[in-house]
Amino acid sequence: MAYGDTVDQRGAVKPSNLEQEVFDPKIGAYKYVEIPSNLQMRGDYTGRTDGQPVYIGYAIRGLASSADGWLIQKFTYDVSGFMTLHQISYDIWDDRADVGTTYA
Repeated sequence: MAYGDTVDQRGAVKPSNLEQEVFDPKIGAYKYVEIPSNLQMRGDYTGRTDGQPVYIGYAIRGLASSADGWLIQKFTYDVSGFMTLHQISYDIWDDRADVGTTYA
């Protein structure tokens, strides 16, 4: 990769604008980014009673749950309650459990 080149990103989930902005091709690395304070967060426990979420979502404050633009995290747990899988999608919060939502 030459100085100033961009990275060809491929995969099941299109990288968000934030992900694209934090990659620095000059050094071939990602910048450390914290979740900004202007975001809202939603949680969904989907019937779990142990306090561990199945879905957590972040979006710009004021974005409707029916609007595209949510960073959604999906957690899978084993029978003992330990998290075994953490997946991410960029989609609509209201569609987080739909079959068409792709997590990677």
